[in-house]
Amino acid sequence: MKKEQLFIILQLAGGTFPTGSFSQSWGLETFVTHGEVSDEEDFRKFLLAYVNTTLAGLEGPFLCSAYDLAASKSLVGLRGLDRQLAAMKLTKESREGCLRTGKALLRIASQITADQILTDYYEGCCGSGSSYPVAFALVSARLGLTKEDALNAFLFSSVNSLVQSGLKLIPLGNIQAQRILLSLYGDIAKAAECAFRTDAEDAFAFCPGLDIASMQHETLQTRLYMS
Repeated sequence: MKKEQLFIILQLAGGTFPTGSFSQSWGLETFVTHGEVSDEEDFRKFLLAYVNTTLAGLEGPFLCSAYDLAASKSLVGLRGLDRQLAAMKLTKESREGCLRTGKALLRIASQITADQILTDYYEGCCGSGSSYPVAFALVSARLGLTKEDALNAFLFSSVNSLVQSGLKLIPLGNIQAQRILLSLYGDIAKAAECAFRTDAEDAFAFCPGLDIASMQHETLQTRLYMS
């Protein structure tokens, strides 16, 4: 990997890239509020469920399929994937959060790179938004990252964002949070392998616990996060 590609990965997957992902907890806040996630071990189980279902079974496969379409500059195909993924996000908050972060990524990437394809795609989906995995794949392809690097960066970034949410919500100590993240490297790698083997047509989104927590989140009395 060239240094420039490494820097791009670090920038896109870094916690300071302003997509708004820091404002999402993907149901974690509900579990914490109900007392179902209250310590390091509980949180690790939550993360494993998220990695093994949402990332390995749904968002990872869509990113891989989207990357292939982006490499061939098939914007029509990408819009189809966007609609399909949005339809498979069963709850309102998870769907809107995914579209909101993807739209933000496209907007910022198109502005800082002046890439015409990114600009065209962003303008074409400006009203409805773009699912974050699809947007991440398109931006990564346009910036010259390989599909494997893009997928690994996306998966790690997604888990890292949730770890930062857990740090505030549970709460955890910084050492505990970093220990959990380090312990999940093998599971993230397995999720990447699963995503590579799974076509978007075979992707799944079955995780009732996360979906129920997402539906309950909007009715919580107090909320720090948007999902």
